[in-house]
Amino acid sequence: MNTENKGLLSWFLQRISALLLVLGMSVHFFTFHFSPSRYASRYYDEIVHRFCSPGWIAFHICLLILVIFHGLNGIWGIFVDYNFKRKSGNTFKQVLWFIGIVLFGTGVYILIWFAKTKTEGLIL
Repeated sequence: MNTENKGLLSWFLQRISALLLVLGMSVHFFTFHFSPSRYASRYYDEIVHRFCSPGWIAFHICLLILVIFHGLNGIWGIFVDYNFKRKSGNTFKQVLWFIGIVLFGTGVYILIWFAKTKTEGLIL
């Protein structure tokens, strides 16, 4: 991996994002998917209600940012390791930024859409 001074921050943030992803995915998994009574219909309503709360939406948006950053930064690291030309590197970086913005916008839209549609018909 390219760990020169200019790539050290990217390398370091890749490791930090991996650690935060492991922690965040563990919290998500044990909060939303692990329960002895997870197949009860009442439990489903509780999960949807929990998922639609503003705090959990913010948590999932942060998790989404980490996933997108980690994945695209990893692709960028592979690209840098192959030492492509500077002009193609700038173009590739712009394409990765565009992909990241589109993925983030789509993810936030889906989270908010789910919360809005599920809380309208949910009675607790």
